[in-house]
Amino acid sequence: MGDEAVIEQLTEKQTELIEFLYVDYNGLTRGKVIPLASLKAKLADGIGLTKATLNVSERDTILPVADMTPIGELRLVGDPASAHVLPYMPQVATLMGDIYNLDKTPYASDPRSILKKVVKQLADAGFTVKMAYENEFELFTGGKDHREPAMPHVAFSTESMDFAYPFILKAIDQLQKVGIMPNAYYPEGGIGQHELSMLPSDPVTAADNEVIYKRIIKNTAKAFDLYASFAPKPLVDSAGSGAHIHLSLWQDKEDAFFDDKAAMQLSTIGQYFVGGVLKHIQGLLALTCPSANSYQRLAPGHWSSAYATYGQDNREAAIRIPSTSWGDPASSMNIELKTSDATANPYLAFAGLLAAGLDGITNHMQPDGYCDVDPASLSQAERDAKGIQLLPRTLSQAVDAFEADSLFQQVFGKQLVDAYAKIKRKDDQYYAKLALEKIAALHRELY
Repeated sequence: MGDEAVIEQLTEKQTELIEFLYVDYNGLTRGKVIPLASLKAKLADGIGLTKATLNVSERDTILPVADMTPIGELRLVGDPASAHVLPYMPQVATLMGDIYNLDKTPYASDPRSILKKVVKQLADAGFTVKMAYENEFELFTGGKDHREPAMPHVAFSTESMDFAYPFILKAIDQLQKVGIMPNAYYPEGGIGQHELSMLPSDPVTAADNEVIYKRIIKNTAKAFDLYASFAPKPLVDSAGSGAHIHLSLWQDKEDAFFDDKAAMQLSTIGQYFVGGVLKHIQGLLALTCPSANSYQRLAPGHWSSAYATYGQDNREAAIRIPSTSWGDPASSMNIELKTSDATANPYLAFAGLLAAGLDGITNHMQPDGYCDVDPASLSQAERDAKGIQLLPRTLSQAVDAFEADSLFQQVFGKQLVDAYAKIKRKDDQYYAKLALEKIAALHRELY
């Protein structure tokens, strides 16, 4: 949709306010709002942002990073293709934005622009991508100072379904109004935990969808006097919530990960992709599990994996190779990254994951670490024999690996890596002083 078309559409819908949004390095969505009358000018000129815009911690502390200070100007330019009217506030439309320099070139440290660059690299290699987040979230009753899990009953039970149906039906209706097609719903294994998955799309749209998906779920919950949290570990004594990433590569309209004659039906290209992800997974975790709360979730026996391994239908592996569907196996092969949660910036997480997989394809990296059991059940000698490594146990360990990975330095650039690492270390130092329950509670409210 072009500029004129989106202006005409929003005028017909009597929209009054337009949001230009971006996601910061903490995975938090921010932006600026203009009246509809200014939309044409702002689509052309963008909205001014300080160069310090992305260089802030969860608590809005600006970190010392070169050329990411209050001095200087960037422009946030709305993408007409991402325009949606908010279904719960129809006077307001929202556009995801790309950040530009004043010379009209993409800002090198803008997450959305970086993802577009990586998608182009895959296209140049002959691949298109389909992907989506698979989000888990927990519903709570009560106010900020006294949250209680809503309907803490048996996992997957019809009793929990009946409790959640009014909320879920409303959420599905709201999601469909912004073009997000639900895939499946069920009550999950945690206390008050639910999952409502989305159908896949191209990477940029899938990342945009993640932003508005979380917003709609939270706002729909409010309408039912509930509070929805996407925090990885909103309660210390309950199962954590992931935002697993499913993806497949396509060539000539065929699933490039599928080979009916291969082990697990995973093609050579698929094996190389997995090999690349496992090679870079230590640093990738800084992007896909980027909060102190993330590492309260990543533990053996939590269906999230504490080890760099892969396996077919192994929900204790970092990478799961799902069985294909009976009706259409040739179009249903995908991989699932389980070491991923909703505190991530989706553009950075997708860019890092796809870049790692492409590196595997380019350099023919066969994966080590296949495992068809819970890796925690193996002895250290058995894990060593299989090439299974322990994943980072803290955010700082993941950040160290991220900084040390030359691929991520190349993909994201020195400035972003420097700012990102400083932000994450600042947060990790802050949370290291707090009790586990306090860390969980703070993230429960932030995400």
